[in-house]
Amino acid sequence: MQPNFLAMSKKELRNYVLNHRDDEAAFQAYMDRLHAQENRIKHSAVDSWDELENYPELAQKLQRESSQQS
Repeated sequence: MQPNFLAMSKKELRNYVLNHRDDEAAFQAYMDRLHAQENRIKHSAVDSWDELENYPELAQKLQRESSQQS
């Protein structure tokens, strides 16, 4: 029996996905939930290994830029 993903909080759904990594329906429900967030920051994929290695700093920079635009 499939759980009711819509009734779960975001945190509950995240934990479910982490504990049931092969459940594609749960993963899609979680992705749909994330995409529905208004404060979601959109950015392109990293272009290099350097950007990936410095991802925390890149994420903070994008967060600052996003908050300055709002």
